[in-house]
Amino acid sequence: MNIARKICTIRNQNLTRPFVRKLRLSASNFESSQATQPQVKEDKFDFEDISILERTERRKAKIPPFMKDVFVSVFNRDMLAYPEVINKEETEQLEYRLSALDKVFSDKEKSRDDRVEALKKTKMYAGPVSLTKGGLAMNATESLRYLEVIASDTQLGQQISDHWVALEALKIGLTSDQYQQIIDDLTSGEKTIGLCIKEKVAERITQADFRTTAEMDGQGIWRISGEKLCYYNEGYLLVLTVTETGRFKALLVHPGAQGITKDGDFVSFIKTPGTPLELASDAQLAQTLGLSRLHAATLSRSNLTKTLHVCGEYVHSKVFCGKPLAELSTIRQAFGLALLDIYASESAEYFTAGLMDAYEEPDTELEAAMCRNFMATHAMPSVLSLLAIPALEWPSVSGTLLDEARHLILRGETLHSVNMFIALNGIHHAGKLMAQEVKQVRNPLFHPTFIIKKVIANRLQEKDAPKLTLYLAEHLHPSLRQPAEQLEYCVLRMKYACDTLMTRHGQDITTAYTELDRLAEAATEILAMTAVLARASRAYCIGLRNAEVEMKLAACFVERTKDKVKKLILEIDDGEYLNFDHFTLQFGKKILDTNTTLVEKPTARVYW
Repeated sequence: MNIARKICTIRNQNLTRPFVRKLRLSASNFESSQATQPQVKEDKFDFEDISILERTERRKAKIPPFMKDVFVSVFNRDMLAYPEVINKEETEQLEYRLSALDKVFSDKEKSRDDRVEALKKTKMYAGPVSLTKGGLAMNATESLRYLEVIASDTQLGQQISDHWVALEALKIGLTSDQYQQIIDDLTSGEKTIGLCIKEKVAERITQADFRTTAEMDGQGIWRISGEKLCYYNEGYLLVLTVTETGRFKALLVHPGAQGITKDGDFVSFIKTPGTPLELASDAQLAQTLGLSRLHAATLSRSNLTKTLHVCGEYVHSKVFCGKPLAELSTIRQAFGLALLDIYASESAEYFTAGLMDAYEEPDTELEAAMCRNFMATHAMPSVLSLLAIPALEWPSVSGTLLDEARHLILRGETLHSVNMFIALNGIHHAGKLMAQEVKQVRNPLFHPTFIIKKVIANRLQEKDAPKLTLYLAEHLHPSLRQPAEQLEYCVLRMKYACDTLMTRHGQDITTAYTELDRLAEAATEILAMTAVLARASRAYCIGLRNAEVEMKLAACFVERTKDKVKKLILEIDDGEYLNFDHFTLQFGKKILDTNTTLVEKPTARVYW
């Protein structure tokens, strides 16, 4: 056995030598062949390092301007699907920052410095800046959410609103080198940007309405001369000027620049150097600066919401005639009407922001202006109605809230000036599409066949009963059929109103201020109706909490608003004599000429 075991072991050892040698050779060959092959190295990313990523915009193809088309009764039914632009991950990050801000801004014991520090920690001063430059790449929808929380401090809300709008303008107007040089200073929060857009009203006929000019000196530096209204003028200033060629140009003025004189909210410039935003076209600049109107609507709505809560606290602690004050029907109605205005404004604001974020090259100047004017029209009556409840016992609180509401509603623009902007842009868009038709109507003897067809086509419009051909109810929840038909009626009446105005006034339509004012108000209410119905339908279809309340709010708002739009368009159709514009204008003219109230006292006599 031992001999056999030894022989077998020797034999096996001899057999394994060549096998081991071959295995070693094949292994060495594999290593050498691997060394000669091109190596593919796998990149390793630190996904927690946000500086290597950039936000991807999920935009759809460009669409025609929504509200401009409404002026010719063209309605994009896809808009009845309320826009959604924020995904789950972005929503989680948004809620995290909002909770951090709300924790500070809702605490009454926190000072202004504490709030500013919270804004710095959450990178609010770098909101619109891209992620790779240390910002948040914030879109319009997110900016409204942030602004709602920050607006509890009215001054900070207005300041950061102007700062965000100016950052958007700089992003599209400066070269990459210019932008890179100043962006760190702008996003730190130490120095904000103030908007210098509005000017004093001219005092003489020879004065131009827009008098702040910019001209280039011999050294190639742009110099600003003029006076502007600016509420926050301690840091950088973004000044809107006009050049010798008549083109508008925005310039950035750095802190400490020469030639600046400040008198309260007014800033004077005397040959002040500025950095021009050369890359921004007039259209891009107008679109960007229009964001300030959307933010003004949000600030006004937040003020109305704050007033609602303050008055609610007062009502819950009071009793009248042995009953809680909260059980009085008049008190409840005041709160209910205020809620309608808040819901409609909020719906229109986020609807407009969704259009800005969801589509390529959005044309939303009109929508932003309408949001601003909707709150300017509805906020003050609601604030006065609510503050009439605690006014006697809380005069200081009521006075502060009322003064804030007045300031936010005006905010550098009057209601009628913005209405003119809305109406003239809508009429201009309608005129391009209806020019040939209006020309034929204004020359009926040369186009008898067309006039006959026009009379037949407008017979239902003359009866104030247009045929509903848009079928908007098919794109909403079935419970909203009646409100959808009321919205459709209002939309179909808009083209008839524009046709009437252009036929009546022709090229002089730009001076028909009272009728244009009505047209702008009607269009503004239609935007609010659209947003309210789209939002309520979405909430009910996906099962949001209290969605049935939203359906009732939408139905009530559309029912009330439809009558208002109907009245406005009927007054346009009636003309200045039937709607009494001719007489009220004459009364106003006599008052301005004599500076008196014209009539005698009711106790006056002509004989004894």
